[in-house]
Amino acid sequence: MSELGGRQADSVLAGACPIVASYGARNRILRGAAPRLERALRAAGIDHDVKVYPEAEHGFLNDHEGAHDHIPALFVVTGKIMGIGYHEASAEDARRRIVAFFKSHLN
Repeated sequence: MSELGGRQADSVLAGACPIVASYGARNRILRGAAPRLERALRAAGIDHDVKVYPEAEHGFLNDHEGAHDHIPALFVVTGKIMGIGYHEASAEDARRRIVAFFKSHLN
């Protein structure tokens, strides 16, 4: 995610719906994205719930057995190096937050 600030955030987020977002702190690919998103959403006045899970990596919600079967081995290895993988405690909390957020905004 590129840096969102000032007029750029205003134009990108204009008319956006409420946003729920969950990030793994061990995700090297998106490091710093959560606080940038939080600042942009707050500045735009958009209702949101953004949380970073300290023990989680990228893809921490993916608990599907064999999900990487169709992915070339090089990508699987690179994913492990870059910080990708399921984290049960974080996933359970994120799912709870997502459902609660949807219930409060989709009624």
